[in-house]
Amino acid sequence: MSSSGLRVAGGVAKRSGAKAKGKNFSGIEFHKSKGQHILKNPLVVQSIVEKSGLKSTDVVLEIGPGTGNLTMKLLEQAKKVIAVELDPRMVLELQRRGQGAPYQ
Repeated sequence: MSSSGLRVAGGVAKRSGAKAKGKNFSGIEFHKSKGQHILKNPLVVQSIVEKSGLKSTDVVLEIGPGTGNLTMKLLEQAKKVIAVELDPRMVLELQRRGQGAPYQ
């Protein structure tokens, strides 16, 4: 991997044959008891990035990136985003979203 791009920590993600039931995104069931709340509104994501004042030389540490909605926008502005995710299902989603991205 190059010195800039998306890095994900949290273990090896395993694919599940069964689809999750309940409120989900891309077949992922969220556990609010674990503090999983997904940021879905693109206007809120854009506002966070704009107000952060990121420069192209900044390195960002994102704790609990979830499905990567904010992560992908941060990557457009920062030199590098280090995303730490403990849920293997979310790690898999982040890896899927980051594939083929110009900033990977």
